Amino acid sequence: MHDIAQTLSIFEPLKSVVIFVNVVLFVVTLLLFVSLLFHKIHVERRARRLALLKECYLSELTRRFYDTQIPAPRPTNRLEFEALGGVLATMLVNVSGGMAEYVKRSIREIGIDAYYRRALSSRSWVKRFVALERLGYFRFPELKNVFTAVLESEHDPRLLAKAIWALSLIAEIDDLPVINQGLQNPHSHSAKFNEFIYSNIIKAFREREQERQLVEQFERFVGDPSLPVMLKRDMIQACGIEIFYPVQALVTGCFRQFHDVPEMRIACIRALERFSAVDTEWLLLECLADDDWRVRGVAARSAHLYSPRVLPALTKLLYDPNYHVRINSARSLTRMGEAGLNVLVRETRSADRFVRDVSQYMLKRVIYAP
Repeated sequence: MHDIAQTLSIFEPLKSVVIFVNVVLFVVTLLLFVSLLFHKIHVERRARRLALLKECYLSELTRRFYDTQIPAPRPTNRLEFEALGGVLATMLVNVSGGMAEYVKRSIREIGIDAYYRRALSSRSWVKRFVALERLGYFRFPELKNVFTAVLESEHDPRLLAKAIWALSLIAEIDDLPVINQGLQNPHSHSAKFNEFIYSNIIKAFREREQERQLVEQFERFVGDPSLPVMLKRDMIQACGIEIFYPVQALVTGCFRQFHDVPEMRIACIRALERFSAVDTEWLLLECLADDDWRVRGVAARSAHLYSPRVLPALTKLLYDPNYHVRINSARSLTRMGEAGLNVLVRETRSADRFVRDVSQYMLKRVIYAP
């Protein structure tokens, strides 16, 4: 018994340390819980305050549009600036004409643009990101140098992408090489992002009625060997998305020039489909017989826009080894009127089981279509 008591006495200091550590952990946990609770209350109160301010500012700005005697709102703190800036940016996106000009005058008069320009020097990337986004929505031509400066000095890929987006909304001819340079970073941008940027550029030039200048610049880009082919592909894809008819000849030229790049051929087919360019049937027929199944599939999907001369090629693709090519061919046949439906009726007696099934399936869709 004496030995046991002696052994236990050795652990007495350790017991005190364990109790002390537990007490400290309890106090720290309690403080964290209290701080999180207060933070939650603060965030919720701020959100309610922000929503209330936005509602008030929206009502006040709308009334001021019809009654110029009402004084402009004057924010005095960051929350009020954020609320008013958000309202003005949202209004600018959703209005046009005289209302849009009024919103832009209000932004300059109140100094919202100056506030966000100051925010670009913040140490927080989130604040700089929000400032870039709001300034981009304003679409002021004089902000071009601001966005260019961000592209030159910033290293955060999130902010670089936002600066490229903002610049694309007000882009002019001399800005396009800068944007292209920013889009060539493969680690921060996707093909869809590139298409989105080029779509913004097309819209900006359309608004200023400068389509001819943009087409000439696009032609120079296509002929520039230093520009990646995939970036040129994204540019062609954007032209199709925006139905930018003046580049039809350029698209056809790209098909010939980059014939060994399947992705470019696909982009050209899609763009010409959007243009309803039925005079490029030779190009479609070539793609229907392409070695790459992706090219054949996209071409088969667009084939219904062309003349009955494509029917033999489409019929052949019903037997294609790739499922996507076969189904796209059958879909196009259903959209080619009586001639296409006759092909499907005939193929319901095919020796190929899949061809029979897909033909019957597509005919049933036509029969029972609402």
